Amino acid sequence: MYGLNDNIDLSILNGSELTQVTIGLYQVAFNFFKNVAVSVEGKFVYFDGETEWTWEHKQTSCFVAARTVALLGATIQSFERNTDGTLVLFFSNGHRLTVLDPTKEFESYTVTWPGHTVVV
Repeated sequence: MYGLNDNIDLSILNGSELTQVTIGLYQVAFNFFKNVAVSVEGKFVYFDGETEWTWEHKQTSCFVAARTVALLGATIQSFERNTDGTLVLFFSNGHRLTVLDPTKEFESYTVTWPGHTVVV
């Protein structure tokens, strides 16, 4: 899928507390309180307040993914979305996670919560 439909209500993200970061070879999953999750297979940019770090499934990307554990316990204060599939999450600790949809051919990320699955 490519893009993020404007009709999809993602307000469930607001106020969600990050409780777990799961790092895999081809995916990083950000799991929030109340069974909300953002699982990234494509690409994301993590801003830690000083430096931006880009993750995509490459062998050395685990070090970038590991940096995102600094988000644990932080809540999503707000988010921005774009029809090109970009989803930007702004956290209570001043950090930012920008999830990208770089390809039309493959799934880039999913957002799930009870009863809903959004595939981008």
